[in-house]
Amino acid sequence: MLEDLERVGQGRTAEIFGWGSGRALRLSREGASREGVLREMRISQSVSEAGLPGPAVYPADSEDGLVEIGGRIGFVTDRVDGPSMLDELSAMPWRLWRYARLFAGLHLTIHGTSARGLPSQRQRFHRVADRVSERFVPEIIARIHASIDDMPTGDRTCHGDFHPDNVLMSSRGAVVVDWGPATLGCPAGDVAWTVYLFRNGGVPPGKPRWQRLVLALFRRLFLAAYRRAYLHGSALRWKDIERWEPIVAAIRLGDGIPEEHDLLVRRIHEHFG
Repeated sequence: MLEDLERVGQGRTAEIFGWGSGRALRLSREGASREGVLREMRISQSVSEAGLPGPAVYPADSEDGLVEIGGRIGFVTDRVDGPSMLDELSAMPWRLWRYARLFAGLHLTIHGTSARGLPSQRQRFHRVADRVSERFVPEIIARIHASIDDMPTGDRTCHGDFHPDNVLMSSRGAVVVDWGPATLGCPAGDVAWTVYLFRNGGVPPGKPRWQRLVLALFRRLFLAAYRRAYLHGSALRWKDIERWEPIVAAIRLGDGIPEEHDLLVRRIHEHFG
C-alpha cells in the first residue's frame, strides 16, 4: 500500500505522504516505537489546539488514533504544500533579513503560548542526559544534571528543534512542522538550541571550499539578524541564552549526529569535566 502513496516530504525521522484531500500521513521510519509516535501525535495536537502555526492532527479510526503500514507507524495531519524557508533562502538569498525577522517572530509567537499537555523541558533534558551517561564518568553526568536543575523551569511552549528547514512557506503563510521534541519550559534554552544549529550545523558533503565558506557566512548573517529581532521582542538578554550552551551540547549529543560527536564531547569535557 505504501508504494501507492505520493511522498511529499521527508526528514531524518519520518516521511510525509499524501493522504486524501488536503491531508498528509507523517509516517515514522522503521524502528520507531508506537509509544514514541503516539507521544508525538499528542504533542502535535496540543500545539495545534493552542493556536500555534502547526498542522492540525486527525486521529485515525483505530484504538489509539495511529496508522500502521508495513510495520511503520504514523498519524494524519493537514497537508502543507510549499518549500521550506531554507529552500526559499537558498533560491533568494536577498530575502535573508526579511526571513530572519519572520523566523524570529515565529519563535516569539511560540514562546508566547503555553500549550497544555506538553512534557517538561527539564524532565526531557534529564532523560537525554541519562541516555548519554555511558560515554562519561559519573561526575560529569552529575554536573550536567545539576546544571539542568540550576536553570529556570519556565512554562512556555518550546519547539525543541527550531530551524529554517522546519518552517514551510505555504500559500496560507509560514507553518512550523516537526513538533516531536516540543516541551513546556524556558525559551532561553530553546533559543540556545537554535543558535547551536546555526553555528554548528553540518554542510552537505561534496561542496567545494568556496561554497562552504559562503554558507558559513550566510548562516552568521542570518543568526545575527535573528538574534537582533528576537531580543528586540523579548525580555531575555543574550547572557540568559548563553548560559544554556553547555546543556544544549549535552542534549544534542543524544541525537547521535556522527559528524558532530567529537565537537560535542570536547565541549562537554571543557565545561563539565
